[in-house]
Amino acid sequence: MTESRASSEKSFFWSKRDTWLIAINLALLALSYAFFNHRLPGEVASHYNVHGEVDGTMPKGGFWLLYGAIAVLLPAFITVMRHFDPRRGNYARFEPYFVLIRWGLSLFFHALFTTIILSELGYSIRIPNVIIGGLGLLWIVLGNRMSQVKSNFFVGIRTPWALTDETNWTRTHRLAAKLWVIAGILMFAAAWLTSNLWLAIVVLVCAGGSSLIPAVYSYLLYARKRTS
Repeated sequence: MTESRASSEKSFFWSKRDTWLIAINLALLALSYAFFNHRLPGEVASHYNVHGEVDGTMPKGGFWLLYGAIAVLLPAFITVMRHFDPRRGNYARFEPYFVLIRWGLSLFFHALFTTIILSELGYSIRIPNVIIGGLGLLWIVLGNRMSQVKSNFFVGIRTPWALTDETNWTRTHRLAAKLWVIAGILMFAAAWLTSNLWLAIVVLVCAGGSSLIPAVYSYLLYARKRTS
């Protein structure tokens, strides 16, 4: 029984699926480096203003390190962090969504860095529009299944009222799921239909609203229950 439990905990901490995620991310990074590194200039873009103009650069080596840290190490960190969650037992109840988060972020960041690379090589790309369009898709994908998330301290709308009340958590995330999908659709549409200045406003409103409104709703549920 003890050996079985230890094996189960080890599998939970790091599984073959997690190894595949890291291996594929490393392979994509290595392929990108092998194919593009010799073609990139010594300094590459690191930041763009609201008009899509480069207003910050970094050495090429630093760019690749940043790429690796975000696209490879971040998903690995997300994988490990659940082990330190006091409610880590709940992750098994929404494992498919937890997998979706890691793969969704991985693909988004690979697409982001590839877009920047192609722009540096002279391709005409509206960087802010592509980034926000991709962010909108990510919001839709993650929001569509957010209602599956169970109570934990790392993923979801983690208000103190939701963390102490399972019903509050469930209702808050049902609302958040709908709002994230709507926000994602608006961001994706705005990426191609508005100017860059309005695009920045749309992103702030949609991203902020889809997170803030569920938090306020969570408090209202708590207040209503307390006074009833």
